[in-house]
Amino acid sequence: MTRLLKKPELLQVKTDITGAPASLLRKGRGDQIVEVYDRWRIADLWWQAEVVREYFMVTTGKGLVCDIYRDMRTNTWYLSRIHD
Repeated sequence: MTRLLKKPELLQVKTDITGAPASLLRKGRGDQIVEVYDRWRIADLWWQAEVVREYFMVTTGKGLVCDIYRDMRTNTWYLSRIHD
């Protein structure tokens, strides 16, 4: 089961050389990314505002399985979904 957040949560993310997330900072707490399961991009016009995002399904060292994404226009990272 998954929980889609009503409002994506802002994250700070450090990436590796390929642009994949290597660690994240959430609510002031750091965590390492131990596995990236999937990586995909979306590019769309949503109500005439361009949306370009790169998504990652990851597992953290603390056992969190979630989907995070980078807004490619602003280079800002967000948590969007938590998997149980």
